[in-house]
Amino acid sequence: MDLQEIRGKLDQIDRQFVELLEERLDLCGQVAADKIKTGKAVFDKEREQQKLASVRAMAGNEFNARAAEELFTQLMTISRLQYQIIEEHGKKIETGFTMVDSLKKDQIKVVYQGVEGAYSHAAAMQYFGDDVDAYHVKTWEDAMDDVESQLITYFMADNSKKAGTVSFDHDDVINRTGGNSVNEYVGRENVASDVILPLWEKELWPRGWVSSSTLEKLRTKELVKYSPIKQLTPEQGQLITEIIHNPDRNYVINGDAGTGKTVLLTHLVASILKERPEAKIGVVVQPNWEKTGENIFKIYGMNSRYLSVTTATKIITGNERYDVIIVDEAHKLSRKYGKQHPSFGQVYKIPGFEDCNSHLEILQKMGKQIILMYDVLQAIRPANITREMFQQLTAGYEKKFLHTQFRIQAPKGKSYTSDDYVNGIKYLLYKDTGLLASDLTNYNPDFNRDVFRDKSEDAYFGYFTGKPMHQLIDWIEEDRNFHAEHINRVLSGMFCCATADKWSSTHGKDPSITHFHEDGLNRRWNSTQENWINIGDEDAEDQIGSVFAVQGIDLNKVGVMIGPDIRVNEDGKLEAVPDNHNNTNNKFSVEEMTDPMNQFEFTLYILNQYYVLLTRGIDGIRLGFWDGNDSFRKYMEDTLDIGA
Repeated sequence: MDLQEIRGKLDQIDRQFVELLEERLDLCGQVAADKIKTGKAVFDKEREQQKLASVRAMAGNEFNARAAEELFTQLMTISRLQYQIIEEHGKKIETGFTMVDSLKKDQIKVVYQGVEGAYSHAAAMQYFGDDVDAYHVKTWEDAMDDVESQLITYFMADNSKKAGTVSFDHDDVINRTGGNSVNEYVGRENVASDVILPLWEKELWPRGWVSSSTLEKLRTKELVKYSPIKQLTPEQGQLITEIIHNPDRNYVINGDAGTGKTVLLTHLVASILKERPEAKIGVVVQPNWEKTGENIFKIYGMNSRYLSVTTATKIITGNERYDVIIVDEAHKLSRKYGKQHPSFGQVYKIPGFEDCNSHLEILQKMGKQIILMYDVLQAIRPANITREMFQQLTAGYEKKFLHTQFRIQAPKGKSYTSDDYVNGIKYLLYKDTGLLASDLTNYNPDFNRDVFRDKSEDAYFGYFTGKPMHQLIDWIEEDRNFHAEHINRVLSGMFCCATADKWSSTHGKDPSITHFHEDGLNRRWNSTQENWINIGDEDAEDQIGSVFAVQGIDLNKVGVMIGPDIRVNEDGKLEAVPDNHNNTNNKFSVEEMTDPMNQFEFTLYILNQYYVLLTRGIDGIRLGFWDGNDSFRKYMEDTLDIGA
């Protein structure tokens, strides 16, 4: 058939469809009339689920099955026009609201729109009394957008395996904020605890409308952590606005571990797709986050044909041109160097890229606008782009810093904050490197050392002397007994010695091969680096995580084993020990290590690896010292003024 014949056929089908639709609505009216007589409920969830399953089974393939399910879901929604018929016959509709003579006035919280002293505030005080626990929001829109965005995010995470997509522009039911960011407002924490939490756990869960009984476990899922419709800080929101309005400028976004660089990335992609729908966007991520990134962008309706989410090697091999290239963890971009996977070096053979010395240099040729998420303290191997190369290639870029710490949460009621902990760890590891005095990282020397002195049971930080693996495992297991939803792990520096064997990529397939041995307790390294937290291995929670398995990952409670790959030298400074490091790709060659500069750089790589491990924990961290490593423990106690 030619185009005109096809269109004629479609018109004929549409006429038939409308006739059948009218016939179906008439039958639905008869169903409603029958329910009036019998007093049956209007909404029959079980019947609707059976009908959806039935129409799915009629379809010839998965795509058509999904289309049929979506279509009939809408048809059944329209069919509920029987409400109108029921109302006309005087039958009361159950709305969920109950008429009461008065409202409860004790042990409640009240939210009002406006400011203290406004009429709304006065009305709340007059009705509920001057002692009522009340807070205010600037506008109802802020609070409603916040509630909506949080619920959408939790719904997606709760039902991620079955979820469709959340469209930013075309879904009238689920997301009328259009992907708006949520402004900070007074009382936001109250909305989370007094609205979202009770709605989920006391209303949605008992009715069987959600799969998870609590929000705690959902909060650890990637779909929640990196949601492009969750709240932004004013700092993040302003930065996105600036980038959107300046497509001719390139940016370096500097941020410590846990400051929301990846969340900023997902929001930025959503904003560009909305404001510049024809822009071709390349998102460069690490291999262990590629599937997660694809899933997030797909679920939240950002699977545009103009969007590519992949690794640096793959996007370079594709050799296309982009309006915008956004790089997550730009500190891990590769440079020309022998000790790395051959595919990293093959890209320099592509015509036009032969003279380039790093993946960043190539990406700059491929993109009109470049945005780089960067943390100088997370470069962990010699093959990563050097600080000098990065600074030279980004000399004309706008440099921005993220300051808010999202991951690490100091316990409530403490005198210290999460920033105190991060600054203290930086001081511990880098005080003699010169990095803290540079403009490459945020650092505040006036951190509160109480975070390291706190000996209480709920202290964020602590350390064990004695058997490190036994004690760290006991500590995270005890927490898991009280918080089954927590994702807790023991992590380790990549050291090797008489009681810690070297790791090999082939070991992950054999659970009988263990690497850590401590008085009859044997554990193995992570069996995979990709999506390690979610693997289905029987011993998944018992495996010891390496820096390559957890970079960019949030955990609840973390135990970290400090090994003999780091020591205190004769000058009282930290230095790395190459012979006790078990990953050859993380080392310079023997010849290269004769250069004092490479010795210094190797020490930085090892310090950076421990920095990554020591900044994974949301709720707490404990250290253990393998084979005693008393020199590092004493160095830590002296440096942070911990005392005995």
